[in-house]
Amino acid sequence: MKNKRPAVGFISPPAWFDPAPAEFPRACVEEVRTQQAPLPLPDFDYKLGSIASIHDELNFCAHTLRAAGCDLIAQVGSPFAWACALSEKEARDRCDAMADAAGVPALMTGLAIVDGLRALCARRVALACTYYEADWRDGFANFIRLCGFETIHVATLADQRLVAASATMEDYGWSMTPELTRKSVGFVADAAPNAEAIVVTGAGTRTIELLVELEANAGRPIVAADTALYWAIARELGLSLRPILGALSKT
Repeated sequence: MKNKRPAVGFISPPAWFDPAPAEFPRACVEEVRTQQAPLPLPDFDYKLGSIASIHDELNFCAHTLRAAGCDLIAQVGSPFAWACALSEKEARDRCDAMADAAGVPALMTGLAIVDGLRALCARRVALACTYYEADWRDGFANFIRLCGFETIHVATLADQRLVAASATMEDYGWSMTPELTRKSVGFVADAAPNAEAIVVTGAGTRTIELLVELEANAGRPIVAADTALYWAIARELGLSLRPILGALSKT
């Protein structure tokens, strides 16, 4: 690793222009290289059952990225780890299968969130599920509970009345604004003053530019889908994180 810049291969969600390959180098002190392999499912329906059924595609992308010279595989998007999983072990088995297919370490966003919370020693958590619809909200909250955390508050944008009750992920999933993110996290912080950390899920909710501000306003750590994955990558590769990664950059 001393003789070359590490290369991170990102498996991106289907039919989405993923910011992660461009954002991640800004999170690290050291220089890194990135490569991207979108899941080859251009008409994907994003139902949880469908997400849980694409192990072969994940493994194929992992193998492809390793063939391109990547040292680590990072899968973007929280539900690919936990959709329809009945235990944390089942989610970790999905991650292990990608690592086996690639022959290099692999990380998944949903598990990076769990590992980030544990690194912060946070047990009581509140979940800002942003643009999630009810089934994703409930599935994610259930998975966090399966991993041993106490979820004292769970809310989406619709639950918070920040968007219409009829709003769908197609309306907001890929077009979250910083202002919506600020309002959503602020709502959760006020609703759950006893939470030891706030989780912000939804890969379309980008927090790298806002994280320090959000943590200062909330008065506690925030573990977000995008930045938790960056933290997990840096930890695996022994890279130093810039302060924009907030509380996790200090663990």
